[in-house]
Amino acid sequence: MTEMDFCKKIMFKAPEEFETLPLDIRIAAFALVEGTHYQIRRHIHPECEIMIPLRGNYRSRLNGKRLDVRPHEFILIQTGDDHEDLCEGDFLFAALRFSIQAPTGTERTLPILNRELSPEERIFPIRDESSTALLFREVQTASFGRNPFRTQATGPLTRALFWELLALVPQEMFSREFRTAFRRDHLLSRLEEVFSTHLTENLPVERIAALLGMSRRVLEYRLKQLGAPSPRQLFLRRRIQEAVLLLKYEGMNVGETAERLGFANAFHFSRVFKSVTGRSPAAYLPGHAGRE
Repeated sequence: MTEMDFCKKIMFKAPEEFETLPLDIRIAAFALVEGTHYQIRRHIHPECEIMIPLRGNYRSRLNGKRLDVRPHEFILIQTGDDHEDLCEGDFLFAALRFSIQAPTGTERTLPILNRELSPEERIFPIRDESSTALLFREVQTASFGRNPFRTQATGPLTRALFWELLALVPQEMFSREFRTAFRRDHLLSRLEEVFSTHLTENLPVERIAALLGMSRRVLEYRLKQLGAPSPRQLFLRRRIQEAVLLLKYEGMNVGETAERLGFANAFHFSRVFKSVTGRSPAAYLPGHAGRE
């Protein structure tokens, strides 16, 4: 790294909760970077990132090509890109960092853009009067304002901005895997409806399939085609997600949560919970964060 002169203001950091269907999209952070010198040596990008210049140009080298991104534009950098930050002069830009995990239960990152795109084709315009520009201003207001209730909107507004930015990218520029994942919505939406109304039950896969009007074999085959986890894994994740909400926001203890969601006992619930989240249920109780 070289000596740098800049300051970074974090507008949003990832919450502890995990994302749900149809894709595991994790927004890690959204920050404003302001200064006169910002240079990060050449590196292979570990995550995706959207850079949005607000004052001055955002300068970088992407896959060997030097680029200048101007205000009212943004550039999308994806996992595996050869990247280098080269900002000089009076600049202010926003950086939205995220990753998209393949829906297979693995840690494989899903490519978002076609690899064939040139670096210049990764730059997209933002109209000043667009809903995207308005949302960006809303995120800034929520993040840096003094109203504690307004601050709670920072996360949802950041996610909304993320989807608005993706909507500005022509669909044919997205990778085939990314586009295919969104064609999964119909089946997974129906599964979500079934799960939401049977969270307190130990639904066998046969029953899940019957509620969808298909056989177990057909359901498992269709999910396998989509690269999704098994029906049992999906239902278990959904129940544990509900458990997180009950523990954190409904004032329930571990035993009460286990009983509400139909687990045999608190011990079994805790074991299953940790296998899904990597943490014990007690870690999600108010006042217990970071005490494991």
